[in-house]
Amino acid sequence: MNLLPSLTACLAFVTLLGCTTATGADSLTLRSLGKGGFSGIKEARREVIKDKAAWEKLWTEHTKPTRNAAPAPEVDFAKEMVIAATMGTKRTGGYSVEIISAEPAGKKLKVTVKQASPPPGSMAIQALTAPFHFVAVSRSDLEVEFIEPKP
Repeated sequence: MNLLPSLTACLAFVTLLGCTTATGADSLTLRSLGKGGFSGIKEARREVIKDKAAWEKLWTEHTKPTRNAAPAPEVDFAKEMVIAATMGTKRTGGYSVEIISAEPAGKKLKVTVKQASPPPGSMAIQALTAPFHFVAVSRSDLEVEFIEPKP
């Protein structure tokens, strides 16, 4: 019977599968804390927040123009951190920003942020906007590198 070669092949496959899982190269799960077109943060930013005080400060700035704003979403900073992306003030609608992924790569955590603008000549609401996206991800001590994909 060819039981021994089959068993060896299965063990080799399981070992390889375990090695790819152990590298940690999988994307981290993103938990959206807030996303939209109207923030009190008036400049473009990319930030990583690792403590409650900094998160509450950012949230207060974000909700500044809003009266009776909701409190900052809960984040367990022992296990998570916040990644924030803002576009700053725009003169019209049609702009957006979205944190797409956070992936460990070597000694870095690569965070992909996608921005969109209204196409030239398109109709857009004539109002000041300030797009934002805040996510919570598993806490990491890797150096964060923000990446913006080419359109």
